[in-house]
Amino acid sequence: MADSQIKTLTKVTVFTTVYNGLPFLKDAIESTLNQTYADFDYLIIDDCSTDESVQLIESYDDSRIRLVKNNKNLGTAGTINKGLSIIDSKYIVRSDQDDVSLPNRIEEQIRYLENNPGIDVVCSWEHTIDQNGNKLRSWKAEINNYGEFLGPILLGLCPIWHPSIVFKTDALVNAGGFNADYVGAEDFEVTTRIALKRLNAAIVPKFLLLQRQHNKSQSVQLGNKMTDVTRIIHIEALNDFIDGHLVNEFGDYLRAVSLPHVRSNSKLQLLDFSRMMYELFDAVEEKQNLTNEEMKSLKKVFMKRLGLGLFFCHNFQFVPSFLFNLLFTVLSPLTHRSIRRVLSKAYYFYHASGLVGVKNSTKNIL
Repeated sequence: MADSQIKTLTKVTVFTTVYNGLPFLKDAIESTLNQTYADFDYLIIDDCSTDESVQLIESYDDSRIRLVKNNKNLGTAGTINKGLSIIDSKYIVRSDQDDVSLPNRIEEQIRYLENNPGIDVVCSWEHTIDQNGNKLRSWKAEINNYGEFLGPILLGLCPIWHPSIVFKTDALVNAGGFNADYVGAEDFEVTTRIALKRLNAAIVPKFLLLQRQHNKSQSVQLGNKMTDVTRIIHIEALNDFIDGHLVNEFGDYLRAVSLPHVRSNSKLQLLDFSRMMYELFDAVEEKQNLTNEEMKSLKKVFMKRLGLGLFFCHNFQFVPSFLFNLLFTVLSPLTHRSIRRVLSKAYYFYHASGLVGVKNSTKNIL
């Protein structure tokens, strides 16, 4: 069917972009077709696959499936934006080519959006599975208000998980769709724009998706490039509120990728970062028109990530540097290089050994 003929007829479109989706594409498609919520259109756009993905898609005899084949490779962002030009339903359910939607995923997420008209984007709790379908770990988090949505973004973290995401179509279109300039971190970039436009997100507190981890996944393939692009997006978000010659260093500190060594000159840097944090809070509160409750939530997100050091170090700024550094470490142990390194190793060891099944926080906590 020609692209121009494809228009959604229902209020829900499930949207999958495909590029060499085998061997996991079959599970993704069938988990979508077997949903308890059945009244949806299923748009699949193949981005010039060189494997047998198209043949697999064409083998399904289901009137809900609409297959579009790109004439040239557009990449993830370009293909998603092409889909946005086709879709005219109220909601878009993203479904990646290698993940598995649990049977009630669409029903639960659409019900949540219908019952909460002030929410523009939702995701759900997720299980991570390996290439054989074995569960590796589980992820739980919550977003109770806009402050809890924006807070992680200002720390360089994505507060919502895109494998299980559902958008209001208008929200995604009005935010400008996906940006191909941010290859490897398009999801974080569009989430940042959505948040800065003062739209709202939530997390459905149920496990509705199996997110597959394998050697050919984008996060593995792109590796350091994703980290570099994420840094650019984060610094751009901070520059929306504050400026100055230390913004790059401040951003690296917030993401915990560049922590000051505990030495005499770290005191001045940490005091600068404390001042910048409070300037950021003031600018965010004014520009985004945060309520008192939203502002409290945003600050709690920062405290959970950074500890109390930046919040209170000005109270003991006149003590000798060695005592300042000791007090700061007590208040913010996770920002101490050695302590963070030990806890990070322990965290990944316990996950790898299967001793920890659920983490009640963002995936990027360490």
